[in-house]
Amino acid sequence: MQLNRREAVVLALSSMIGFQVSAFAEVDEAERERTVHAERDERLARDVSIYRDQYGVPHIVGETEEAVFFGYGYAQAEDHLERMMLQYRDAQGRRAEVQGFEALGDGYLHFISYEYRWDGDYLQRLMRTKQGVIENRSRIDPAVYKLLDAFARGVNTYIAEHRGQVPEWIDGITAEDVEALERSQYFRFYSVHDALMKMTEQTWNFPSFGSNQFAIAPKKSADGRVIHVEHTHMPWANRFQNYEAHLMVPGKLNAGGISWFGSPFFLMGFNDRITWSATWNQPNISDVYEEKINPKDHRQYLYEGEWREIREEMATFQVKGPKGMETVSLPLYYTHHGPVVKFDAEHNRAWSVKVPNFDSVNYSSGLYGLMKAQNLDEFKAAIARQLIPRWNFLCTDSQNIYWVHNGDVPERNNKFDWFKPVPGWTKETEWGPFVPFEKYPQLTNPPSGFLQNCNNAFWVSTTHSGLDPLMLGPYYLQYPVKPGAGMEALNTRGERVVQVLGQDKKFTRDEMVELGYDTYMLPADVIVPLLLEASRIRLKGEKLRAPLEELRKWNRQSAVNSLASTYLYYWAKTYREAQGEARYARFVAYERGKIDIHSSEEQEPAWRAFAEGMELLEKKFGTLDVPWGKINVLVRNGVFPMDGTSVELFGVLHPDEGPEQDDGRIFCNDGWGHLMIVVEPDSNQSKPKQIWSLLPYGESEHKDSPHYNDLAKLHSQHGVKPFWFSPEDILAHTESTWGDKSRIRRMIAKG
Repeated sequence: MQLNRREAVVLALSSMIGFQVSAFAEVDEAERERTVHAERDERLARDVSIYRDQYGVPHIVGETEEAVFFGYGYAQAEDHLERMMLQYRDAQGRRAEVQGFEALGDGYLHFISYEYRWDGDYLQRLMRTKQGVIENRSRIDPAVYKLLDAFARGVNTYIAEHRGQVPEWIDGITAEDVEALERSQYFRFYSVHDALMKMTEQTWNFPSFGSNQFAIAPKKSADGRVIHVEHTHMPWANRFQNYEAHLMVPGKLNAGGISWFGSPFFLMGFNDRITWSATWNQPNISDVYEEKINPKDHRQYLYEGEWREIREEMATFQVKGPKGMETVSLPLYYTHHGPVVKFDAEHNRAWSVKVPNFDSVNYSSGLYGLMKAQNLDEFKAAIARQLIPRWNFLCTDSQNIYWVHNGDVPERNNKFDWFKPVPGWTKETEWGPFVPFEKYPQLTNPPSGFLQNCNNAFWVSTTHSGLDPLMLGPYYLQYPVKPGAGMEALNTRGERVVQVLGQDKKFTRDEMVELGYDTYMLPADVIVPLLLEASRIRLKGEKLRAPLEELRKWNRQSAVNSLASTYLYYWAKTYREAQGEARYARFVAYERGKIDIHSSEEQEPAWRAFAEGMELLEKKFGTLDVPWGKINVLVRNGVFPMDGTSVELFGVLHPDEGPEQDDGRIFCNDGWGHLMIVVEPDSNQSKPKQIWSLLPYGESEHKDSPHYNDLAKLHSQHGVKPFWFSPEDILAHTESTWGDKSRIRRMIAKG
């Protein structure tokens, strides 16, 4: 149809008007949405108060759970915004936008003939850490999603209020970012970590993780009350740094504990009915599949006699460079087993990893379930959902102690060696369902009266546990287990707890705190007698006589004023360097007593290491009279002596360790990342729950805050602080309040 000029102009004007109306409608809709969000944020802020106690711990009290989680997001942002926002960037696969090419991966990352590395942003995109959440948003528990969203809104509110004081790279977050962070914790350092260990050529320097947990039943307690002790062993300034808080909604939620930076949920903590803690364990939860690649088409892999297509996605990264942002695009490849982590084009092979709950978007729901559990049955039910892929969990209440070796372990075909990569071209290696929860190794109120797990095998979690090491087959754990394995599976930390709690006595709260701080060096029980024996014919002068006398009279506890602690440390590092890791490890092993201290073959290298170690010590410090607290220090707006020592060298329950400086001092930045001691209520609830705790640094990352290092000082003094749990105690120890100051008074008035 031919239009005349007038008709064409009318039609054009009509189209323009329509476009403008549509555009205005879109603007109005966006404005309405912003208004709705602003009103919701204002309501959440109005319904919550943050009471900070004299140690800076936020006690967040609200009218609803949404309001409380909003307050928790705000409080975390207030104390360590940059650290938590880097966590979110990491989970998004966007850290390179802030930290450059190093954050893209382990070394300069570029794509050459199917060659991969999987650290940094590339790994997060490969694991679809956030993308999986976005695609499966509808599967997130709606009630939990509201809490994730509220937490994110609290963070965003703080950012908006302080926009001019925070770095430009910090942007807002969403509920999906928070869930992605929870997924990231498991994918990056646990599930993927375990799979990559099975690769023939390891391309990752695997970190070591540790924690301690132990509890005594009423019959082992001096006042008849259950006592629960936990301390994590993790670096103090990395992604696993802990943050302590208390969340309270009258009649609905009353829980305290620790979260990782950026997480709204407590991995370890307590509510008004139970207490729980977690330690790292080694269930065999992840696998590597070796794939046969089509020599004629490297985009295909073999499965059951047929070629399947390798799925390809492209990931685009913005990377901060010397000239500004650079764009890097890299391919992501997947088989039906999971992400492809390595290609060998020359041999037509590829390797893909399979991890539990790869498509799960309810990691947060699992943690939230622990916080809400009101008794042991509800706690078990939360674990039984199998949303948390691993951890030993210890749970106590006023009468019971319970422990479970948790792990999402699939049933597997015993025909294959699951400690190595398995064939990906046959359905025989496909996973079966997870081992059901009721079959997990678990113990309730054992006859021994105590439970412990310091990253030990499950069958030594108490004396005479009755648990068969092979109860769940040969591939339940990441390492092979011998039939009839026994207490030799204890590491030194577990050995020390069993040694102490296995005594025929009842323990006070103070004694349990002391066990939490225990620095007894079990290897010294062999090393010191060995050196004394070696000295009988080898001591030629007077110079080494005084150090030997210090060792002879020593109680074998590491302490800041101890010379012997220094001498043993210098002996150990010298001996290990000269004799090798394997030979030194005998002193840390459970069967160290088999070392023949009367043998010249043992005495000669031991004495040589002692002489050389003392020479090295004197060279570093100009004297041999150097107490351990002069060497082992924490530097955080001050220098604080620390009494713990290397867990790697001596396996102590309370380690304080870090990098050695050129001047010989050790700057501690690792050890236990949190200490918690809980005395449960008595059986008739006449005595309330009591909690003490400690973070190695403090609550704040602001150097001008008194809570930047107040707990570092307390840690150096071998102390613990009370965790105030009742409204009355919170009010009595409040240092500052954000929000309605009278909210907690109204709670007290209502009873």
